[in-house]
Formats: sequence, structure tokens, C-alpha cells
Amino acid sequence: MDPAVLTGDGFDSQLAGSADRFADLLHTVFAREGGADGTDTDAADYPASPTIGAWISHARSVLTSADPYSAGPDLRPVVDDLSVDPLTTTTPAALETVELLDAMVRARETPDRATVEALTDTLTWTTDAPEMIRRTALVTVVAGLTGAGMPVAARGAVTRVDPPRISATTAILLAWDNSYGNASPGGLPPVAAARSARDVAVSVLARIRDTPEEIRRTVAGAVVASCPEDGLVRRWAQRL
Repeated sequence: MDPAVLTGDGFDSQLAGSADRFADLLHTVFAREGGADGTDTDAADYPASPTIGAWISHARSVLTSADPYSAGPDLRPVVDDLSVDPLTTTTPAALETVELLDAMVRARETPDRATVEALTDTLTWTTDAPEMIRRTALVTVVAGLTGAGMPVAARGAVTRVDPPRISATTAILLAWDNSYGNASPGGLPPVAAARSARDVAVSVLARIRDTPEEIRRTVAGAVVASCPEDGLVRRWAQRL
């Protein structure tokens, strides 16, 4: 373990005994339903040192806004701080979480094919990062490619990453003309049971595609209003 962790403020003696405890805490926090999309999961809900709590809070703040569609502050300083935080190297789960967040922020800073492909590459090897974070990152990949008119490339990216589960948003964006409930389009991983606010919103948008225009406009407006800071929801509502 890095000596700075042992001597820094907020030192957690239990963490020194087992870095796995920190990894378990990361998976617990980010496994909470909806937690990756900025709902009311809080690292303070779990016993840990102030240092660990701050690390998790910073990671969650980046994840909440780290896609090209959502407004928010400049995330680069936070990611750079996490990259040099001594806690980051104590466990593969933390290190790979920061690698994913960094790749997501790069895709937000420069939303083009190269950064999306780089994020896909990162997803192929960061298998120790919490699954919820990986699913959220994969949404960024799929939304970027399908939004650019490359649905085949989007599906290929999911195949490359080969996650155990995908989000409802990913499944719907891959086949925008259909809704799948708990089943994915043929040949793809199953849809995770957990639903974020974004998953619910995109599912509603998919269901109203073939309704009369007046209904579409009314419902889409309500959906966008329910996720005011989610640019992806707003963008897909505009496609109706």
C-alpha cells in the first residue's frame, strides 16, 4: 500500500488491513439502483474514513456528468486529482474506475469517433471497475455511435466489451424502433434489472414513438422536464 495512505489525513486502519474492503465498498456504493446517474446514493451511507468518503464522492460527481450530452462543470480537475490520489492505486477496482472516468471525460471534452473508440478500448480491460460504472460508460459509447448514424459500430462495440449486463438505455438505443423490457436485442447481453432515471425516461420515449404527434410532444416534454440535466434524454426526445 502507498505510504501516503498510511500517513495521510483520514487514515483508515481497517483499509490498511485489506485493500479488498475499499474495493467492496466501491462495488456496494455503485451497485445501488440508480446510483450511477446521480440519484440519492451517498457514500456517507457507508462507514468509511473521510478520505475514502471524499474519494467516492468525487468519483460519483464525475460519473454523474461525464457524457457529451449533459451540462455541468469542468470535470478534468477532479479526474486529475483522482488519478494522483494515493487511494487510487490501492486496488484494481479504484484504479480501473479512474481510468474509465478519465476516458469518459475525454469523450466529453472532444466528442468524436477517436475518443469513443478509446473509451471502448478502456472498457475491454477495466473489468474490475464496478459494473454500474461500466454500464454507464457503455451508454456513452453506444449513444455516440448511434447518434452519429453508426448503429452497426455501436453494436460491435458492445460485442467487443462483452459485459454481463447492459442498461435499458443501451438496449433501446441499439434498436430505437423497439422496446425490450428485460430482454436485449438478439445476441446481446441481458438488460440489468436496476433502472436509473435515464433508463426510465428513454424507455418512455421508445414507447411513444408511434403515438399521435400531439401525444408524443406532450409526453416527451414531460420526460425531458423530469430529467432537466440529462442531455441524452433531451437529444433523443428531439428525434421523435
